[in-house]
Amino acid sequence: MKLRSLASSFLLCAAVGGCADSEAPVIVLPDTAPVVDLPARTTNISGVVYDPEAFLIAFMTLPEEVTAEAIPGVFNGPYTALSAITGGSVTLSSPEGSRFAASPSDFGGTWQLVGVPSGDAATYIASATPPAEGVVLDPEFPIPLPPTTYFPTTYVRPILASVTQCYGQSAVLVGNTGALDAVAQAMTAAGTPTTPADLLDSTKTGGVALLWVHDMSFLADLFQTPVGSIAEASAGQLFALDWAPPEGLPGQSPIGFSVLPGSESFLGYFALVLPPNSTAPVTINLIDTFVPEPGEPDPDAPPRPYLLPSVVVEPRPGEVSVYRAFGQFPLPPPGEEPPPGGGLEDPPPPEPEPTWACYIPPEPAEPPAEPVGPPAE
Repeated sequence: MKLRSLASSFLLCAAVGGCADSEAPVIVLPDTAPVVDLPARTTNISGVVYDPEAFLIAFMTLPEEVTAEAIPGVFNGPYTALSAITGGSVTLSSPEGSRFAASPSDFGGTWQLVGVPSGDAATYIASATPPAEGVVLDPEFPIPLPPTTYFPTTYVRPILASVTQCYGQSAVLVGNTGALDAVAQAMTAAGTPTTPADLLDSTKTGGVALLWVHDMSFLADLFQTPVGSIAEASAGQLFALDWAPPEGLPGQSPIGFSVLPGSESFLGYFALVLPPNSTAPVTINLIDTFVPEPGEPDPDAPPRPYLLPSVVVEPRPGEVSVYRAFGQFPLPPPGEEPPPGGGLEDPPPPEPEPTWACYIPPEPAEPPAEPVGPPAE
């Protein structure tokens, strides 16, 4: 029995890899384990650089048979193709001062940056500079376009780089034949001789900001339908703008823009000129001027007037900055029924998540202190 037990023990030891003469297992203590840093988070950011004024003109003038299937968005339909800029250089800058430059845009205006540092709160602003050889837009543009000098332009809409891909981002370039020319003519007529280039001279202004007011858009810049509105700025000179086919009228720019008297723009397009040495931000308050028609509201139309968020403009001397404000549904207070129209009998759609659009939704707009509309009779 003893021999049998000894043999059994020997076989068991052999089966598990040896007995007393086997090497002891290596134990790695936690504080001596190798530490490897994970690679930094990055994202790829791509988009289109285009002329927003040319985009609007295309939107206003293309015949219906061309646009029947088009959506008035930056990345859909013929408007973008006609206003895209080839050779524009796009740079992304972070609030911390980091800068990342893309290769010049291709024939469709597209640009891309690969491996941009990302994070849950990482944001970038897109700036663009024109190519040295100048800009020539699509020869099929619906109206004749004069030679245009483009200026460095910053689109002040943060890109939230929190995911691995940010598609469809906007960069813009603005030239000297549109709103800037109309503003320069208006300032000259008011007694201050001004050229479009003067608006970017840091000894003469604190920069010029262009503001567009649009229909509501659930995906950042996708929809750009103009919304007539009134604007009021806390500082600087504010100009309301209009557009008509260019006819060389007094005050009209070479591509058809002009300054309106007062503070209402039917296009929802405004220019703000800041005084030189400006450092404080300027707030622009906006009001939708829509007045409902008498009778029952259109059940397919969204409730109007929209609530429009205020826009805070930071001085950027030496460049053009572009801002956008999008309409918001005038939702009722909690417990009240929504207004008829627009399908709001159902709950409103959720705010867009910061996925591939890399969009930071604006804060809810506050209703105006007083209603806007024609005076009561």
